Amino acid sequence: MMSAIVPLLTLSLLPAWSQHVQPGGELLDFERRVAEAEKRRADTATFHTNYPLARLALKKARLLAQGAIFFGQQGGMEQILQVGREALSRLERGQEYRGQPGRLNELAYEAENDGSVQPYYLYLPPDFVPSRKWPLIVFLHGYVPSITVLDPWVLPGEVCDIAGRNGCLLLIPYGRRNTDFQGVGEVDVIDTMRLVQKYYPIDEQRLYLSGVSMGGMGAWNLALRRPGQFAAVTPIAGHTDMLTWWGWPRDQVAPFKKWLIEWDNPIDLVMNARGQRFFVQHGADDQLISVSQSRNMVAAARDLGLQVEYHEYRGEGHYIYWGTECFEKAWAWQKQISLGRPVREIDLKTYSLEYDQAFWLRVDRLEVWGKPAVVKIRVTADGKRVAVETQNAAGLSLNAEEGCLDAEAVFVVNGTERTPERRDGPWVSFDLAPVQAAKDFPPLKRRGLCGPAEEVFDSPFIVVQGTAGDDAQDEDLATKVGRWAGEWNAFADGYPRIATDTEIGQDDIVRYNLVLFGTPETNSVLARLADKLPVRIADHDYRIGERRLTGPQLGLVLCYPNPLAPDRYVLIYSGEYYGEKLSINHKHDLLPDFLVFRGDRFEYDDANQWVCGGFFDSAWRLAEGSTWVNPAAEDK
Repeated sequence: MMSAIVPLLTLSLLPAWSQHVQPGGELLDFERRVAEAEKRRADTATFHTNYPLARLALKKARLLAQGAIFFGQQGGMEQILQVGREALSRLERGQEYRGQPGRLNELAYEAENDGSVQPYYLYLPPDFVPSRKWPLIVFLHGYVPSITVLDPWVLPGEVCDIAGRNGCLLLIPYGRRNTDFQGVGEVDVIDTMRLVQKYYPIDEQRLYLSGVSMGGMGAWNLALRRPGQFAAVTPIAGHTDMLTWWGWPRDQVAPFKKWLIEWDNPIDLVMNARGQRFFVQHGADDQLISVSQSRNMVAAARDLGLQVEYHEYRGEGHYIYWGTECFEKAWAWQKQISLGRPVREIDLKTYSLEYDQAFWLRVDRLEVWGKPAVVKIRVTADGKRVAVETQNAAGLSLNAEEGCLDAEAVFVVNGTERTPERRDGPWVSFDLAPVQAAKDFPPLKRRGLCGPAEEVFDSPFIVVQGTAGDDAQDEDLATKVGRWAGEWNAFADGYPRIATDTEIGQDDIVRYNLVLFGTPETNSVLARLADKLPVRIADHDYRIGERRLTGPQLGLVLCYPNPLAPDRYVLIYSGEYYGEKLSINHKHDLLPDFLVFRGDRFEYDDANQWVCGGFFDSAWRLAEGSTWVNPAAEDK
């Protein structure tokens, strides 16, 4: 196993600036103490509540040494290092760290996906005691281009106090900067929620989700993708339709890209609001995010017969959340709402098995990838009759216990009375369409292994640079990997793990998703698995089924289970560099399972012109119905 893959970056993998700065003796001494603490890594609350805070202090101190500009909320170098020293001292004494009541506490954790350290913020009311359970408000911040760990987007004391007066703890995730709380940003929210629930007494029936602007859209998204997790949701001045926000015509969006937009788009998931409680607020004169974004979303929900509370501020613009009124209204409204009520009607529209559950419903398989699955469930008041209507769901399961279904309940699926194919504890399962798995490899698509490319970064991954080519090829791959890693840090505030193909061992293959740069000829790890891939890869030459796509202007991105470790992904970047003109926040979210693109042409959205792309089927096979070719990409 390669020794360089550790949470603390080795010198060779540090950002370039850190190798040229001459830090003072105090910083060097602190770096040594953090490195020594890493050697004593342990899976204990003492370690996990202190060591990440020390790493975060080191991260901040290095930014200051770099000359980062910030507004001073974090104090100077000495104050930052002192916080880190205190964390190390507690660790040495075996003392767990908990936040202090009456203040917004900065906490930290180590992200599993890229190994970076990330902050999060937790307010505890002055009367907080650990002897009883508390409701939790999860607040998602707005977009600020300059956000860093030195200048995080957090709420002022007077707003935190509103949470306290309503008897709630308040969690503010960092969200990996400006991720729209999608992809790794969503992972950050879920991970910090789990940490707070682990270390603090939280009433799981009273989790509340709130957000402003970008975070308002994030609140819509998380709730609509995870029905049944939050007792109440209060979006404030948020987007609900990114296509109208971006000004993209739906009829001109590539088919695979339409899927990738819609699975992140609240207006396309509005039916999932059934059974949930929403209170929406927006300024009538909002010039940044049009009030129509909230009006249209509320109208769409009400057209479905759903009750959504809505308050509009006449004469007010976007920044209604600079005051306290919107928080007073939202957090007072929600405080009596709990999940502890039976849900007899469930609607779920899902584009992926990553979002397979709504209340006591689980979608087990999709029939066709590239199209959403829709499930509607209606249960009689006595729980004795369950009507299920489905589209594009190949299999689903119901938790009879959570759904309060009668032991002799009759199930009517798509108009036909059915007996469940399987019973597993409280779960009853139905097979709706055949899905044939491969005999040995690959496994069927499932949650955590169903693509698309963005999903590779939600679990532990390592970037692997090929070194098996000639000097020029090796230098080209080193440049691409360095650029990719720098862009990842600018996006997600953390440098990823990086190794060469000669450094990767079997333990690493089993432990990580592999992000491979090169071809089978230039990357020895890719060479080991290339014959098990559905796409044949050579130098700017790709075979997708019967199609051969070749040319010096072409590049490939391919997401697939790793033949060397089938429970992990490989993500392959080959040929030209992808995302030349894309915003730093949108390098990954519009990539399907596979994409061949041109490096010399770009589209209306600044993405590389696509040549061929799509989604594999449930058994990870090429499927004509979800493979698309772009005639406009042909050479003229």
